[in-house]
Amino acid sequence: MCGIIAITGKYLKKIDASRISLMLASLSKRGPDDKGMLESNHCVLGQTRLSIIDLSGGHQPMKDNRKNITITFNGEIYNYKELRGELEIKGYVFSTNSDTEVILKAYQEYGTECPKHLDGMFAFALWDESKQELFIARDRFGKKPFYYAWLDDDTFLGASEIKALFAGGQIKGKIDLTALDDYLGLMYIPPWKTIYSNVHPLPPAHAGIVKNGKLRVWKYWQLEHSRRNKPLDISYEDAKKEIKRLFDDAVRKRMIADVEIGSLLSGGVDSTLVTTYAQKYASLPLKTFSVGYEGHINELPFAREASEKIGTEHYTLRATSELIIQGLQEIIAYMDEPHADSSDFPQHLISQLAASKVKVALSGDGADELFMGYGWYWKYWNTRKIVRLKNLFFSNQFKEHLKNVEVFSKADRLSLWKDTSIASDRIKKECAKNINLFDLTTYLPGQLLTKIDRTSMMHSLEIRSPFLDYKLAEFVYNLPQKYKMDKKSGKIILKDILTEIMPKEFVYRRKQGFGAPIKEWLWTETMKKFVEKILGDENLRIYAIFKKEKISAILNDFYDKQDDSAQYKIWSLLCLALWFNSHQKYHE
Repeated sequence: MCGIIAITGKYLKKIDASRISLMLASLSKRGPDDKGMLESNHCVLGQTRLSIIDLSGGHQPMKDNRKNITITFNGEIYNYKELRGELEIKGYVFSTNSDTEVILKAYQEYGTECPKHLDGMFAFALWDESKQELFIARDRFGKKPFYYAWLDDDTFLGASEIKALFAGGQIKGKIDLTALDDYLGLMYIPPWKTIYSNVHPLPPAHAGIVKNGKLRVWKYWQLEHSRRNKPLDISYEDAKKEIKRLFDDAVRKRMIADVEIGSLLSGGVDSTLVTTYAQKYASLPLKTFSVGYEGHINELPFAREASEKIGTEHYTLRATSELIIQGLQEIIAYMDEPHADSSDFPQHLISQLAASKVKVALSGDGADELFMGYGWYWKYWNTRKIVRLKNLFFSNQFKEHLKNVEVFSKADRLSLWKDTSIASDRIKKECAKNINLFDLTTYLPGQLLTKIDRTSMMHSLEIRSPFLDYKLAEFVYNLPQKYKMDKKSGKIILKDILTEIMPKEFVYRRKQGFGAPIKEWLWTETMKKFVEKILGDENLRIYAIFKKEKISAILNDFYDKQDDSAQYKIWSLLCLALWFNSHQKYHE
């Protein structure tokens, strides 16, 4: 993995080298092994590198050996060897063994269509000197980030993280109150915007061209049904056979590296399958890593059972309430935007543990979204018939889902905002009206992949997710729903595959997930004092926009009235307050 920056535009010469160095330095955790910068008359590209492939020859930014084009690239291209072979047949000559150079040649052959030929996770910026334009692109699911802003309405600043855009001191962020309202509902910022009105994400599966002070963006890929919204006509056994083939290929491709690869092993269905398949392609026992919660939810015994069955070298740790205050502040200080997922803290811990042993680790992320593994997929069908009938006329399954997952409902937000015009139902209007598509296009990139990228990169660890192989995803998305879920459970076909490896009682035990025991942690005396100290500060930035008495009432509901439903509201507000405290220097 790497951190990248790209600057082009009329006022480029006004940005001195020291400012650009500060931008690069802010991305040092994404790439501690190397850094570089290339400058032309109209563009500057920079990179900090975490060396994974072609350790000696993959220095970036990389200039093509024949054409006057230059690239800075973050990610891994898993089909780079096959693509290189195809390009060599067409007459292209390579100077390195890196996947970066393959993108340069693919651009020459396919132009701006080249992202369609790349199989991997990536964000890159490519300067074409002859055309005087910057070509940018991001991978299909948004595993690797890319943000941009404008300086003086003409000069484009792009980077892997928002902090790099601010590090040079040319611009400051303008808080987008509508994005803040979205955060109150979702606990994360939707992937089509940022917390700042003047900073924008390049969305997943999008590419763009920056030229003459303008940016043109387009979508190059999307998950879609191949038979006019009808599922594939395929038997269950044939579907299972094809999933095993595609998944095996997805794991095999992600074992390509010139450094050691490990695996995050929770003991659940997804990580156990990933680790099992990965071990086939490892010459030594894989190093695997898991985390448990002291005194609460504990999956460590199942992770240990899976490790012993597969034959891995296993490492574990326990997340305790004593560690959480410091760890939470470290995570939020690194995060560019408010983010309050309860698993941020354990993900940070397991990334830290894994990074002490390996540079790359596999994970099971994406399986729940593709194979419908969350309880909310079948919750609707287990409500009372009268409720379903009412929803048939006055609501729908998607609207009811959003109501269930919202931390602060619209009514809650109306009571919290000083300016009540901010609260709206924009999420319902802007999202796909389908729970599964919402999870794949909003929840996955906005919450899960943001969490994975930041908590791993703050420890210079690369995470690879075989379930998010786009060929596997396209096939699974088109399968009959009954192969993935019924009215009682999800991931039906995945669990069936895992029973060929692990005992049924292991496979079909109740799902516990990776979320932390927030309620229990908030009740500890140390955490209670910390919450009261942070949210009790009269000068807290959020009290300029929220009603303090309302937040005090939420605290009272939880601590005095023992209303457990308030726990995630408190957690979201605590994370938000800590974020404002640690990012004040970036705001106007």
